[in-house]
Parts: sequence; structure tokens; C-alpha cells
Amino acid sequence: MEPAGGESSWQAGMSLAAVLEAAGHEAYLVGGCVRDRLLGREIRDIDIATSALPEQVMELFPKVVPTGLKHGTVTVVRDGEHFEVTTFRHESAYSDARHPDEVVFVRDLREDLARRDFTINAMAVGTNGKTVDPFGGLDDLRRGLVRCVGEAEERFGEDALRMLRGIRFAAEFGFALEEATWSGLLARREKLRHVAMERVGSELDKMMAGRDPGEAVRLLRTSNLLAFAKEPLPTELPDLAGLASDGSERDEESRTVWSRLPNPDARWAALWLLSGADRALALEWARRLKFSVRRGEAIAAVVGVHGRLAGSAVEPGTDDSEKRRIWAEAVIRFGAEAARMYLDVAKAFPSVAGSIRWGEGWVRKAEDWLDRMPASAIRELAVRGDELVALRGLKAGPWVAEELNRLLTLVALEAVPNEAHALKSAAAEGWAAKKPDPIDPEEKIDKTVQ
Repeated sequence: MEPAGGESSWQAGMSLAAVLEAAGHEAYLVGGCVRDRLLGREIRDIDIATSALPEQVMELFPKVVPTGLKHGTVTVVRDGEHFEVTTFRHESAYSDARHPDEVVFVRDLREDLARRDFTINAMAVGTNGKTVDPFGGLDDLRRGLVRCVGEAEERFGEDALRMLRGIRFAAEFGFALEEATWSGLLARREKLRHVAMERVGSELDKMMAGRDPGEAVRLLRTSNLLAFAKEPLPTELPDLAGLASDGSERDEESRTVWSRLPNPDARWAALWLLSGADRALALEWARRLKFSVRRGEAIAAVVGVHGRLAGSAVEPGTDDSEKRRIWAEAVIRFGAEAARMYLDVAKAFPSVAGSIRWGEGWVRKAEDWLDRMPASAIRELAVRGDELVALRGLKAGPWVAEELNRLLTLVALEAVPNEAHALKSAAAEGWAAKKPDPIDPEEKIDKTVQ
């Protein structure tokens, strides 16, 4: 195992630990930064455990933020970097299955490590470079195991979020959940009801943005863990085996399929499409996971594009002009960004593309049509609503939006150039071709009164 990226942050953390040691305290780099360095992964955050009390830490450094004094944590800011420094501690019972009822500061590093979730997160490195590993985390890294520190049922009973974290670590590192850890997870699933949906959503989001969302989904599906969330979440998750472009399962090729969707939102859209969700259900799931309204709508729009195409009465033999019209309407309705993201999903998962019965090669054609669209939103048109009002001589009303949408569709289909003169001519021709509606005299604009 080789040291990872982020070596400068590691050395900066060691320098900070050395300051604590010079003042007579013990200090170690702990947790995820140790694990990631041993795995050769990029180090993101440096956490330090120390025998010093928070007040003592604050006396040693000029810039310290008291981020969690109750739990013994302060954040030291040094050269623009943030380091969480936490006093060795022991935690009492977790009556809410999420937070300790009481935190007691201790003097022994091993007692501090014993409270942690998994052995691979319960290692520490001192300024002498030696690794403190009382629970076999190094061996578990070598064997590729996610194993609880001590009794799994007890660890998951203390903090139910650990069950989701365990699944995330297994999927991210390509590890297996150790047998007793898996059994403990199944035995404590009902405790997930105590975890706030924001935290559940955050963990699931990290899974979907991670190295192997497919494996995370497999573990969630096999454990049925989401059935025990505080708010109902989709439990009928898809069996992703065989859905990759080459039918591969749980191998590098399967992970490559997800890597074709680097945008986490596209991955969420893919998962929900593969789960059979429509746009309304996608919006509801996003709400339950506490995604922002804007983000939920963006993901649901991708699902909406699929729904518009799937709901069209088009067969493989239908003329391409009709398919292109429906595609243009979907792009206009849900946006070019959602349409492009949907095409990425369809290319990654042939089962999604295959559910649209437009014949072979329709994804490539739709991509070409999208690339050629001169405009896909009303704001991109070369004519404004007030110009149409002046041209027609009627007061503004719903007809303006309808006409702008009609003109936008013509432009998207390349039937009319996106030029002011051409658009006004197309509008006038459309009005002339329509049977005139009875006009309320008051609706007429009096052009003599200017």
C-alpha cells in the first residue's frame, strides 16, 4: 500500500500534532486520513486525536474555531487549511440510536479508537510514523473487509447511520462486509428510523457519486435497509446485474458503465428510471431525501424526458419527422441539459434506450437533432412577446406564450430560422391560416392613442 495524494496536508497535520506533543500532550492523525493514505487514495480531511482538552488546544494555536466543544472538537485553521482536533473520549449509551447521551474525556488513545465504527477507521499514526492498530484494521485493509470494531449489533445500535456508511465503504473500496458485520446490520435495520432523512440522503448521495454505485445498490437491495428509513424510500431497487452494456456484473466493466455518468444527478436519474419511476415519483423521492427543490426538479426532468418519449404513440416504422417533433417537444418541455443527460443515461444503459420503441439508432439521431437545435428555450428566440403583441395588435394574454412556444418548436425543428423577420413572418402566416376568433372590442389595442 502506497501513500496517497494530499501528502502536503498530511505533513501539515503532523506538524500540528508535533506542536501538541511539544506542549506535553499526546497527538495522532486518526480515522479516514490514515485509512486513505494506506489505500493510496487522495486524502481529503485531516483529523487529529489528542489527550489535550479543547481549552488547551485553543491556547496553543492562534486561529481556532470551537466547532464542537461539547464533544471535545475544535477546528484549527492553519495556512488556509482546516484540521479537526478532538480530545480522546469515551461515549456513553446512545438512547436515540444516533448521538451519545454523554461524552467523557479519557487519557488513552486505544479507548478512543474503541468507540469508532469500523476497524479500517480505527487506526492512528503518531509523529514517529508508527501506526497504532489495536483492532486489526491493517489486516482488514489487506483482506478487503469492512468489519465493525467489537460487536456489530452494538456498534449499529449506537449509531444507525453506520449501517449506510458500511455499505458505502464496501462499494467505494471494493470490499466485502464481514459476515458478523452483515448479520449485525440485518439485525439492527429497524434502527434506521431514528436517523434524520437529511443524513440518509447525504450517505446515499455519496454512494451514487462514488466508485461503484451498482454495488451500493446491490447491498441496499439485498439488505432491504431502505424499507426501515424514517420516510418510505424505494425498496424495489433494480437488479443491476446484466444491465451494463456488456452484461457484466460486479467487475471493472460494470463500474465503467457508471463512470460514463460522471454527474451524480445523471446517476440518480438512471437509478430511478431503472426502478420504473415516473417524473412525479422522482420528485417525491428527491423531496424525501431532502434534496434541494432545484436539484430534485433537475433530476426529475431527466426522468420526464423519458416519460414523454415512452408515452408517444410512435412505432419503429414511424417517419423520423414525427419522432423529431416529439423529441423537440420533450427538449423544450424539460430543457436541453436534461435531454442531454437523458441521452447519456440511455447510452450507458441499453435497457433504458430499448424501452423507447423508436427503432435501432434512435439515440444517435436524437443526439444529432439536439446538437442542431438553434434554440431550445423561449429566451433564446430572436423575437419577444411584446413584439408579437405589437405585431398582432391585441392585448397580451395566454396566446402570447402559445405563439412563442409554437415558434420555438418551428425553430427547434429547423423549419424556420431563428431570425426576427422570419419569426414575425411565420407568426403572421400562422394567424392568417387560423380561423379568426371573435375579438372583444376591448381586447383590441387602440393604436391611435399613443
